[in-house]
Amino acid sequence: MRALLPKWSAWCRIGSVVADRLGLLLSTAAPPVAGVAAAVVWWPGAVFPVLVAAHLAAHVVTLPTASGRRVSLSTAIAGAAALASGGSLVVVLGPAAAAMPVAWFIVHVRHGRAAARDVFSAEPAGIMVFALVFAAALLVLPSVDPAHPGVLSAFAVAALLGFLVTVLARSMLSEQRYEVARRLIALRTVRDWPAYAALSSSAALYAVTTETMGMWSVPLAGLPYLFSHVSLHRLQETRRTYDQTIRALGAIPEASGQVAVGHCSRTAELAVAVGAEIGLGVSELTRLEYAALLHDIGRVVLANPAVALGDYSFSDVSGWGAAIIGEARYLEDVARIVALQHAPYRQEGQVRDPEVPRTSQLVRIAARYDSAVGDGISPVEAVELLHRGAAYDYDPELVRSLRSVLQRRGAFAA
Repeated sequence: MRALLPKWSAWCRIGSVVADRLGLLLSTAAPPVAGVAAAVVWWPGAVFPVLVAAHLAAHVVTLPTASGRRVSLSTAIAGAAALASGGSLVVVLGPAAAAMPVAWFIVHVRHGRAAARDVFSAEPAGIMVFALVFAAALLVLPSVDPAHPGVLSAFAVAALLGFLVTVLARSMLSEQRYEVARRLIALRTVRDWPAYAALSSSAALYAVTTETMGMWSVPLAGLPYLFSHVSLHRLQETRRTYDQTIRALGAIPEASGQVAVGHCSRTAELAVAVGAEIGLGVSELTRLEYAALLHDIGRVVLANPAVALGDYSFSDVSGWGAAIIGEARYLEDVARIVALQHAPYRQEGQVRDPEVPRTSQLVRIAARYDSAVGDGISPVEAVELLHRGAAYDYDPELVRSLRSVLQRRGAFAA
């Protein structure tokens, strides 16, 4: 019976992949067919091809976000179309759906397969929910005038619900769900709300001003997008530079040959995945990632022969690293994590030492696992090694979470 389990597990994974691909194919192919069919039956006029072209351009001219992603302007186009047309589903959903195949190809070519998977079908799902909720609200409102307070309120509520559906759909469909918990994907997408708010504001501004300003409403509506693009681009570049600096510092022990190449980045990636598994927040995960990247920085002290030949422990290395990191005041929390990374998770008579952060334990567990695998130990044996140290060294709850992450990634597959 046990001999059949690996084969059964393999067939289950194959079935899951096939179902996943069929679902993606249907969700990408069905909307354009429905959109074109709706346009044929309820032809909305020349505005239809114009909106199709606008949705295609929306995936070329994108908006950066706080999480490092880029979102298309389709949200703004759909919002403007909904307000200007009185909530017509054909005008809102038809062009967006008809543009999907070419839009998917544009994103795939420009940003890669993973980015295309993030956009489709999460973004279309959000637009669809927005259009349906807004159209339903207009059925009970006394006016469809875009400037009416009730219409704008309904627009805001529908846009919020559409954004939440986009967050949910991305967490369920993104390829990253095989690497990290869906909850982390959702939290990172929620951080993109300023970009979606700017796009919705641009749509509302265009719809409210177009009747009196005509085509001048287009550049006016572009101002929220322009300001958001500049500020979010600068924020994205600042964070990218900050992250690259941390990673460069973390690679110093690797460059000196004191640890294996890639050890720190692998440790950070695994620690963040386990941290998301146990429910850490975005800020905690960021500090955890930086601590994991810098957890071996104290080894640079060993370049001094007098120190290297002396008597020192892992705790000393952690203390040296914490002292180096603590020189930057904004990394004080990271320094504390690094300082306690080699402390046991509990002492005699304790369930857990309250002085040792779980983030420190996560760094220790992820680093030990990566080192064990790098030494030629199989993933299963490496996890069992951690389990054997669960008496005092490694928190058993965190080790179980590590096992869950590795199982989801297929690390234990034969």
